[in-house]
Amino acid sequence: DMKAFDPNSPSNNPNNLFGLPHTAEEANLVVIPVPWEVTVTGRSGTANAPKQVLMASHQVDLFDRNKPSLWEHGLSFDEFPTQLITLQVEAMKCIKNYRALTAQNKGTDDPQAAVLKKAINECCEQVNYWVKRRATNWLAADKIVATLGGDHSTCYGLVHALTEKYNDISVLQIDAHADLRVAYEGLTYSHASIMYNIMNLPQVKSLTAVGIRDFCQEEFKYIESCPEITCHYDQQIQDNISSGISWKSIVDTIVEGLGEHVYLSFDVDGLNPALCPNSGTPVPGGLEYEQALYLIEAAVSTGKKIIGFDISECGNDPWDGNVAARLLWRIFGIISPR
Repeated sequence: DMKAFDPNSPSNNPNNLFGLPHTAEEANLVVIPVPWEVTVTGRSGTANAPKQVLMASHQVDLFDRNKPSLWEHGLSFDEFPTQLITLQVEAMKCIKNYRALTAQNKGTDDPQAAVLKKAINECCEQVNYWVKRRATNWLAADKIVATLGGDHSTCYGLVHALTEKYNDISVLQIDAHADLRVAYEGLTYSHASIMYNIMNLPQVKSLTAVGIRDFCQEEFKYIESCPEITCHYDQQIQDNISSGISWKSIVDTIVEGLGEHVYLSFDVDGLNPALCPNSGTPVPGGLEYEQALYLIEAAVSTGKKIIGFDISECGNDPWDGNVAARLLWRIFGIISPR
């Protein structure tokens, strides 16, 4: 109940993010939890991140200095997809056998491997379809929609849904990895292929990647040859800062390259790994927490509209959940009206 809610009291609604009283129908921002990590290649656990973030969110104080009545705008979890948990168990068996076969150098063309590959791709398609359906439903109700992964592939359905509403989308990616591999491991919807897949949506006009510091030669060539992609490599950013260039002027350059409608894809491993130590594939370096938020704030304050976002690859740990929950609250604060 909105009237009875006291933002200064301890959280007493364990089922909603930040203990807020809003239903998804009442909220401005609807967060779709996507507990899915079938294609992860590093440490597992990110499928449990939505629950870690939910638990950690109840420790977050709701006052925002810039927007004192922020909580009233309303933020809510969408329904928890229990069917994805069942689907994941099935897909995990397939991927285990698939990787065992490909490791024996049978390659992805081995008949048995091909059957498994098809099954895994179909499971991923089901997840994409489910996320897209949920997102479309909330976009039709005029909500801002975000996904909370799971691995980075979990945001595909949301971006796909947004392409039916906007025909000129700029993606702002904060990430340690380029994620531009073509069907990594033979899997179309691998977490390592998410940006390649997103760039193939015709309504996505540009990709601006920030913090990238772990990528292969094929991805580097793709970035170099693709005029729609601008990459602000982490090393380059840090070199500039060491040379006395301010983060503000670096951010101004980044933001200049964005279009009017921005989709924010935030893989937490884009941050300093002290902030996400249990992410699937942590890499030294990266952005600090306030640096990343300054960048998002700068995009909004120059008149760009953040049309949706994801927070992906959070680890299965209370600390990682705490960082992601606070990130979610701050992003909500940046994109909410005053």
